[in-house]
Order: sequence, then structure tokens, then C-alpha cells
Amino acid sequence: MLLLTIVLSAVYQYIRLQFNMSINMKNARKENLLLLISQLLLLSSAGIYIWLPLQLNFYIPFLIISILLVEFIKPWLMNEHFISKTVIALLVIATFIPFVKGIALIILIIYLIYGGYRYGEFKDRSPIFIMLLSAFLTITTNTDSFIWYGATFYFVMNHIKHTTQLLGMMRNAGENVITDTLTGLYNRRWLYKKSEQLIQQQEIGIIFCDIDNFKKLNDEKGHNHGDFVLQQTGEIIRRILNGNGFGVRYGGEELIGLVTNTMFTERLAEKILEAVRKEIKITMSIGIAVGQGTVEELLKTADERMYISKKTGKNKITIQDEIEAS
Repeated sequence: MLLLTIVLSAVYQYIRLQFNMSINMKNARKENLLLLISQLLLLSSAGIYIWLPLQLNFYIPFLIISILLVEFIKPWLMNEHFISKTVIALLVIATFIPFVKGIALIILIIYLIYGGYRYGEFKDRSPIFIMLLSAFLTITTNTDSFIWYGATFYFVMNHIKHTTQLLGMMRNAGENVITDTLTGLYNRRWLYKKSEQLIQQQEIGIIFCDIDNFKKLNDEKGHNHGDFVLQQTGEIIRRILNGNGFGVRYGGEELIGLVTNTMFTERLAEKILEAVRKEIKITMSIGIAVGQGTVEELLKTADERMYISKKTGKNKITIQDEIEAS
């Protein structure tokens, strides 16, 4: 159990460091330092328990401090006032003193349970409850093994749970870097990177779409409805381009179809315009550009043609220098 605890602690520390670096977390260095100190205290406690098992005054406080450092980054401890934190620190120090350690540990147990209930995390904190219960049993029965087994169980369960959460968060963070949170389409950064890769091998098509009268729609029906329209439009673009390209939210109400099978670019644009008319009851102004030049040139050309559609009546597609109503 001890070896498993140490291994899981090392894995958790490494993954948390990678996560903090991937999202450029502001307090990443402080948080990782706290976690590292926590694990060093855990190892110290384990060493004392194995080689000096009678020194209850030392390995129990080390366990408590280790847990407090792990939990320090939790909202319910971060939100405490300075005076409260000072009292907690004094109680932890008191656990080193033989005659008062029992009372200090009981107060710390009550505090941790109170914090869990107050901030709504207690339902997910069964491992720490078992750890604290074992501390209480150690104090009341004077049986040292309760606290150690409870603590190792806590750390094993804590690291398994949080390692799983971190891996999921890292996966989501990676997806959020390249996607738009509202529509689920790829974002502008991804568009430039992907287009540059494709252009080295083939022609690409740009379908530059701008929702007509979007500001008026927001003003009259509210921003929630505007967001709904963007989501529905994004879903239509994704559906129609499936297998032939990718949907991108360029910015605001501007959406782009990045077409990889360029011989169908015009037909795909027509399907998109027809679908939004029928399914969402809106219109769009669309400009098309196809080629193997730079990404910036193709986007500029498609954007200019979209504005031609916008200025000459909207609800149409502009291809090259001619205007084609659809």
C-alpha cells in the first residue's frame, strides 16, 4: 500500500504539472510546490511510521499537514479568512504536543468536515472522511495503525480520482484550443494552421459566410436567440461539409467552410444557403475563393466576394467576379 501511494503521488504530481503548464495557470508554481511539500511530508510520515512507530506525535501531524496542503488549493480553504488560517496553523502545530494533540486533531477533523459540507464538496470526499474517521479512532482507542491505514487509503483514492479528472481536463483543454466554445466549430487559429498544411499539397476552397442582419436579430430577439442561430448554422455547415471539408467560426457572425474537395465548393455553398433558409429561416451572404495561394490571400478574396453579396442584396453567393443568385 505504501509503494502504491508513493507511485500514485509521483504520477499525480507529474500530470498536474503538465496540466498547469498546458493552460498557463497563474499560480501553477505555488500549487505544485504545495503538492510537492505535501508528498514529502507523506513520505516522512511513512518513514517515521515504519522506523519509529512509537512516535505518534510526529507522523500523525505530518499526515494532517500533508492533507491540508493538498486541500489548500480547494475553494473552501482558499476562501477562509487570515485569522481562520492562523488558527488552523496553530492547531496543526498543537498536534505535535502530546497533552493537547488529541483535542487539536478532533477540532481539525470537525473543521474539515464543516468545510466539506459548507462548500458542497463533502459528497465527493468519502476518502477524506475515512481518513478523518481513522484519526478519531486512533485518538480514542490509542491504536496507531488506524490513522496510517486511513491516510494511505485517502491518498490512494485522492490521487486516482484527481489524476483521472486532470487527464479529462487536459483533453478538454486541448480541444478548446482549436474549437469555438459556442458552436463547436474549429476556430480561426486552427483554420490558418490547417489551411497552410493543406495548401502545400492541394487546392483548397473557402466558403466565407456572414449571417444577414445579425445585429438586428440580436436586438429584436435577444442574444440568446442569436447564440442559438449561430449554433444551428454551425451545425448545418458541419453536416453539409462532412467528408468534404471543415466548419470554422471565423469571428462574430462570420462562419467559414474550409473545403478539401474543391470541385464541390460551389455546390456545397448552395446547400448551406438553402439549408439555413429552410431550417433556421435566415439568409446569408457568401463569398467563395478556390486556389493554392497563401491562406491570407484566399481569405481576403472570399471575404471581398462575401461583401459583394452583402452590398448587392444579400441572400446570395458571389463566385469570382460574377454574382450568382441562389
